[in-house]
Amino acid sequence: MTTRAQLRATIRSELNDSGGTPLWADALLNEYLAQAIRRYGEQIPEEASATITVVADQAAYALPARFLAAIRLEQPDDTERIGDPRHPWSYRVFAGQLMLDPAPTQAGSDQNVTLDYLRWYAEPTADGDALATPSQDDDVLVALVCARALAELATDESKRQRFERQRGADPREAAASYERRAAERLTLRTRRIRTGALVSTHPGTPNPGPLQSTDPGP
Repeated sequence: MTTRAQLRATIRSELNDSGGTPLWADALLNEYLAQAIRRYGEQIPEEASATITVVADQAAYALPARFLAAIRLEQPDDTERIGDPRHPWSYRVFAGQLMLDPAPTQAGSDQNVTLDYLRWYAEPTADGDALATPSQDDDVLVALVCARALAELATDESKRQRFERQRGADPREAAASYERRAAERLTLRTRRIRTGALVSTHPGTPNPGPLQSTDPGP
């Protein structure tokens, strides 16, 4: 798995910012990387499963960390609950809690909630932390970070001039190129994923659409 430090080094190499006095501080690239992971997760959330221990006559339960949307929920075993209040065995997600209707009448291992869900990817907090996103999509994160870094650079006159001397390119045009690169890769990836894996069964939960490039085109 790729660590934060390894990916940041790849980003610096892509930006031709590896030697001398860097244009971008480590902390700034780390923040751009965290933003890129969130944006990636909007398009391709992480799939996960969890077991929630139920208590007799208790309807509300805390959701797993980084929960985004429910895919399938069983409670009790072999009984699927539906995210529709008209269903006799339903559930809903509200204010960070899972609400079961009707509430379980008894506890026990066969009464626990089995939840398949989508969640946000964990964000690295240290350089040695491995990224939770798939390694094969490191290039998407690199492109997203470069696009953000260059877009910000375009507003800083002194750094913009230095970048243009080094690269012979307008950072705004380079940023748009990286946006297109990320968008094309994400579109390809989402086409390869099972359609049903990214659809929430909880009414009212938005399903993110395809990433749109900010490049205005010719």
